[in-house]
Amino acid sequence: MRRVGKQIVAITLAAAMMGSLTPEACTFLQNEVVYAAETNDVVYENSDKVTIEDMDFSGLDAEDWGNKKETVYGYTNDSVRKVNASFRLKTKVTIDEEAYASLGTDGYVKVQPIAKLGEGWTYTKPGSLKELKQDSFTKEGDVYTTELEASYKLDDESTLMEIDFEVVGAKAKGSISFSDVSVINEASTPAVKRTELYRSEDAKTTEPIDFAGLDEEDWNGAGKITFAYDDSIKGSLGNVNEEYELTAKVTLDETSYQSLDADKAHLNIQGVTKLGSKWGWNNSTDCQWLQKDSFMKVGENYSADLKVKFSGITPDTLMDVEFVLVGTGFKGTVTFSNVVLTNLSRDKQELTKQEPTVLSDLNDESQVNLWAGETGYQYFHGGTKNAAPELSYDANGGDGRLKVSLNYTANSGESWSEAKVKFTPKTPADISNYNQVSVDLIYPESSNISKIKFLSGSGINKDTSIDSSEATDAGNGYKKVTVTLGFSPSAIPMNDLTIGLIGANSSFAGDVYLDNLILSQKDASGDFVTITATPNTDGTQAKPEATDKTLTMTDPDASNSAKALYAYLQGLTESDQVLFGHQNDVSHSVGNNDLGDVKDVTGSVSGIFGIDSLALFGSEAGGTDAASALQNSIDYSKKAAQNGAIVTLSTHMPNFTNAKIKKNADGTYDFYNCDFNEAKDLSGDSLKKILPGGEKNEVFKAYLDTIAFYANALEKENIPVIFRPFHEDTGGWFWWGSANTAESYRSLYAYTRDYLESQGVHNMLYVYSPNGPLETEAEYMSRYPGDAYVDILAFDYYNDFNTYPAESDTSFFDHLDQTCQVVSSLAKQHNKLAAISETGVRVMKKDGSDNEGLLVKNNPVSEAKSGVNWYQKVNDIAKKNDMPYYMVWANFSDTNFYVPYKYSDTMGQEMINDFISYYNNEDSVFGNGTNFYGNIDKYAGVKTDNYKDVSGYMVAPFDMDTILKPTALKASVSNAGEVSFVVKDTAKGKQLTLPAAKGSDGFYTAQLTQEEMDQIGKTDVAEIALVADGKTLSAITNLSIGKEKDKAPAGVLENFDYYVGSNGLLDAAYGGNSAAGCSSSFTLDQEHKADGTYGAAFNYKLKTTGSEVWTGLVNASLGNTDFSAYNALKFWTKLDGKGQKVVVQIKAGGEEYEVYLTNLAKTEDAYEVTVPFSAFKGKTGGKLSGDALKDVQAFGLWCNSNPAGSAVDVESVLYFDAFKGTTISDAEAAKADADGLIAVKQTSQSGNNGGNSSSGSSTSGGNSGSTTTPDTGNTTPDTKPSETRKTDKTFENIAKDTNAILTVEKNDKGEVTDARAQLDKTVKNASETKKTTISSDVVAKLVKEAGTSDITITQTTKNASGKVLNSVSVNAKDLQAGKKLTLVKVDKKTGEKVLINSRTYKVSKDGTVTADTKDAGDYVLLNEKDAKALSSKILKSVALKDTKKTVANGKKVKVTFDKNLNMENVKKITYTSSKKSVVTVNKNGTIVAKKAGKAVVKVKVTLKNGKTKTVKMTIKVTK
Repeated sequence: MRRVGKQIVAITLAAAMMGSLTPEACTFLQNEVVYAAETNDVVYENSDKVTIEDMDFSGLDAEDWGNKKETVYGYTNDSVRKVNASFRLKTKVTIDEEAYASLGTDGYVKVQPIAKLGEGWTYTKPGSLKELKQDSFTKEGDVYTTELEASYKLDDESTLMEIDFEVVGAKAKGSISFSDVSVINEASTPAVKRTELYRSEDAKTTEPIDFAGLDEEDWNGAGKITFAYDDSIKGSLGNVNEEYELTAKVTLDETSYQSLDADKAHLNIQGVTKLGSKWGWNNSTDCQWLQKDSFMKVGENYSADLKVKFSGITPDTLMDVEFVLVGTGFKGTVTFSNVVLTNLSRDKQELTKQEPTVLSDLNDESQVNLWAGETGYQYFHGGTKNAAPELSYDANGGDGRLKVSLNYTANSGESWSEAKVKFTPKTPADISNYNQVSVDLIYPESSNISKIKFLSGSGINKDTSIDSSEATDAGNGYKKVTVTLGFSPSAIPMNDLTIGLIGANSSFAGDVYLDNLILSQKDASGDFVTITATPNTDGTQAKPEATDKTLTMTDPDASNSAKALYAYLQGLTESDQVLFGHQNDVSHSVGNNDLGDVKDVTGSVSGIFGIDSLALFGSEAGGTDAASALQNSIDYSKKAAQNGAIVTLSTHMPNFTNAKIKKNADGTYDFYNCDFNEAKDLSGDSLKKILPGGEKNEVFKAYLDTIAFYANALEKENIPVIFRPFHEDTGGWFWWGSANTAESYRSLYAYTRDYLESQGVHNMLYVYSPNGPLETEAEYMSRYPGDAYVDILAFDYYNDFNTYPAESDTSFFDHLDQTCQVVSSLAKQHNKLAAISETGVRVMKKDGSDNEGLLVKNNPVSEAKSGVNWYQKVNDIAKKNDMPYYMVWANFSDTNFYVPYKYSDTMGQEMINDFISYYNNEDSVFGNGTNFYGNIDKYAGVKTDNYKDVSGYMVAPFDMDTILKPTALKASVSNAGEVSFVVKDTAKGKQLTLPAAKGSDGFYTAQLTQEEMDQIGKTDVAEIALVADGKTLSAITNLSIGKEKDKAPAGVLENFDYYVGSNGLLDAAYGGNSAAGCSSSFTLDQEHKADGTYGAAFNYKLKTTGSEVWTGLVNASLGNTDFSAYNALKFWTKLDGKGQKVVVQIKAGGEEYEVYLTNLAKTEDAYEVTVPFSAFKGKTGGKLSGDALKDVQAFGLWCNSNPAGSAVDVESVLYFDAFKGTTISDAEAAKADADGLIAVKQTSQSGNNGGNSSSGSSTSGGNSGSTTTPDTGNTTPDTKPSETRKTDKTFENIAKDTNAILTVEKNDKGEVTDARAQLDKTVKNASETKKTTISSDVVAKLVKEAGTSDITITQTTKNASGKVLNSVSVNAKDLQAGKKLTLVKVDKKTGEKVLINSRTYKVSKDGTVTADTKDAGDYVLLNEKDAKALSSKILKSVALKDTKKTVANGKKVKVTFDKNLNMENVKKITYTSSKKSVVTVNKNGTIVAKKAGKAVVKVKVTLKNGKTKTVKMTIKVTK
């Protein structure tokens, strides 16, 4: 009775509130109410009727959510009304005679039932809405009725609080009522696990937005704003799941907030994420509508919470986060902050076997009524606005199908033009036991339909590429392919399904056909295997022998836990057992097991748990800030240890000069926003700046303090740590790597260790781990920090497969064994332990995107393919070489994993049985068998000794430094009596010895005075040796004393003349990386050069039986780093004719860009080569231009085996010289060959110009000569080259006085990949140059011959003597009748496009365009979209160098613009002062201070195209 009474009160209150809120719009009838407690699945039932009397959409042709009608139906806030994560709402909808008549043939209404849920009364929309047309209703007395059902999908169960209805429509007018409402729970969906992937508290504000003049949302034009919130993520955080949500705080200032007072004013915000190496665009499945009452006042501003969801996403690495804003009435700025991306995952559902459901086979014509064209996205159907395609039935001789008539011609410039077709089943389709949908597409190859997208309110929202290789011939020039999309089963029925046909720059106009729309179950056995192996419940138990050796510990104060671990590992080598290690074993997984995939598969965690400093500081351990990330890391490590795992810590430290590092108000430092990318930042000479005396030493120590805190926290639990700092130092991808000299690296490693010990860390064993493979002990020892600093000698080496499909190749094991022999032998010689610190299998994916980890299936290393159990084989090699552990990398996602995982309880990744078999082996030890933590006291009793030999390292100066004034020499030395520095000029043999004294800071120092510098004399090849008790501990070389180093002029990237003829100095500048059996080195060469004294010989060796291998050298210490003044790179080369894949690499702005000399490598002649920067391919899809060229960080040369998959055994020499920036015209750039090169043959081997232009045309390279791997930094080659065919056709007199050359490139599938035409027109008098006409006849001939309209046409005008007067470039697809084009000029110096005026040129009816070209130069005609983008870019560059200035009274100051503004784009500038009594400003921007006070100078910049922007400078005048 109490509950019923409470509910009646709620209903009565609802009636009163609705009467007061909407007295005219609603009527409320009190009828019987049936409650959820009395039914099983029904949560709520109510027969009440609520009416909206004034529905009027008669003036609308399309729905307008800003003009919606809405009503509250009822309040239900009672705790018994629990809704599941999936539920449905049913209602009866009634309209009157007037409304029914108004619907006519094309009117409709859409009803959106709103459920308000939980304590926050969260506004919750259903998955999809149905159009209710006239034929949807049935006459019932004097009215018309229909049944409506809506489905809802939540993350978790909730409480139903309120039900509302919102109505929109077109043409409809009259009354609409809702009655007989019921809410029904569906079967519970799997529990949702929420894992935070990304968080940023930063507040970032959009440019000013102006929707004030819009009556409706503009999703395709200027009314759509895309705001890039954070584009710096770049894969550093891991993968998104199939489903995730994005939340943010949205803030408006007062002015922006008040603009929402306008009629229908609102914002509609959609989330966007870009994923994977191709930065694929992914929209949220919903948008959030924000109107004025959505915001709450917070301080002086107004804020609202934003939450949008993504579903049906193909998991991939997160690259950036963006927001798209549309709206009406709003004017102002929007600030986003507290942005969080949370991955959602559900326990996998086991599907019961069920036959496919055919939704539509179109075998009878009546089915066509279930299909309808729907308004597309950037699809105009040949018109001027978004439209629907035309549908009809095609009987097709009894095998019926749906004919879809398409016309993409108006959207040929769009890379995504989506025509939509909607299918609505007679009854909603149950998809709770299905996980894929498919449709047959019959299409002509010329359609350029690249993808199909499936969209449904039941949670399907995903696109998939059309694999033309799977297509069959359908006759008459058509192909047929079945397009299949996987999705997650959903309890929400499928009310409808929209199929998007996505054209990519398509100008296709014609018919395609759809057939056989089918729901089915994906056969998991195709991707996964049945788990047949059974893991041993107890696991293999470690039985380390009690060693009788006396172990030398490098830390004289080592804790008992550290001593015990060292003795334990030594004992494992003597008992022939090996610990299996897995990075992030208990903190990251593909499955949902809290202890990770290894635990899920075997029943035990791994024997070694790896964690990285990226977790301690934020990006890999989650948490909301640095403190919580650190605590999470400590907790993960404790959890691993509680389950038996030994802990090892690696570091991907940020470059300590990076701007992401923030100094807090209390003097501490925050590294929370730093990720993997900062470890690859090679700028700023970081290593030299972080050692004692360096400007960043304080920052570095702050980082080490956190590591010390972590280690000491574990020591309290008696947990030791195997610490592996600065790994893979022999490669050039990390800032601590080969770009630094060996002595500098040794100093860094040793100082780090010394500092941690000074902070009380004594539970660490220290690992040195360069990258493998290794052939000699000398290789390993070349950068070895020294016996006093290293406990474990180890290495990182991956089994890489860089082509797809990859063939089995077991040669890795031979190289691994050889490397282990080298390292193990050294360990024994130095009385150390040895280990494989990091390994794993990396296989190239089918799409060529990356080779991160294993594949789900078809791995070349599976035992079924290779005949070898990979994990067992690595274990056996480690055991054979007395190595007590090896570790593979992490399982971040199902596209980035190194250990097999379970797909379900009975199925798993294809190597899962191999892995279980390995786990069961008597030699492999996992967490459940380590037997370490309970025996620490036992193992700690081993005999130990301390390192007593003299040891030490230099602190200052560094190799290759310049010493121009008296300088302090500083070093750290242990166990020594006498210490001195020996300074020597290695060229002249002069030297002197400076005794050193130990200071209060513990370092030994000596002063190098001016007198002593004069004694040595000016030199570029000085050496300073650190000598202790007669032993040389360190020697830094190639110092300049008394003189500056010679520097290359601006624009020179590398010309080999600034190494003072020293191969040692050259060698020190370049770090390398090579595959097993391969090597490379530079030597200076006086014979083979372009100019100056030296060129360089690149001596290389490549050897492989089939797998692609590589070798290369990289210089990360460049003299010049700003190449933004140029648009191309020029260099001289003489290759060897061996045809290997030669790669030129530039790292700029944090990304690596490459160009391949594939064809040129088949020649032996000398060439001068020019490469437009636009021809360089970025590894993450970036372009080598603009800001990137201002920050060139490294330059490299690589050579890969070619062709990939073939045996290669080559030892040869390539010659290079004179790499420098240059500027070329568009016309010159168009001459580049298939590799992007403009190669001019030289008549002299020394590089004198002459001969003819030459460009090869057969083979182009793949994607990369070297790939920097996010988790390991290993540099590896890329995909197998594809075959490119290039044809040139000459047209004599294609028009009056005009000749043409058409170049078309096609891939091995015959698809056009590039087409360009060079038109040369000769004129007899200057007046003919004032206008340039590109005629439709010429264009038609070129398009017909090329087979595509996507042709870049450049028409060059010359006088009778052959002098080029001007050129105009345009894309043929832009030459469509009525299109408006904008003429811009190309700046010859920078290559940037520059505005001329506001005029546009309209393409005539026949497709001809004429433009004014009265001035000499290179011009480009841009379409409206590109012209708008250029204008926006230029407007963005309109900024002041200073926005605030303090000026003394009577003084002058000049308004100065930011350097990014090119004044060539500016028409005029006007200046005004807000207070002329305080400051005046003249027409030249000179400000004069008149009296004390404040004033604002407004600067209005008008561009040559008429666009304006006003910027402000605040002036404070002091007395």
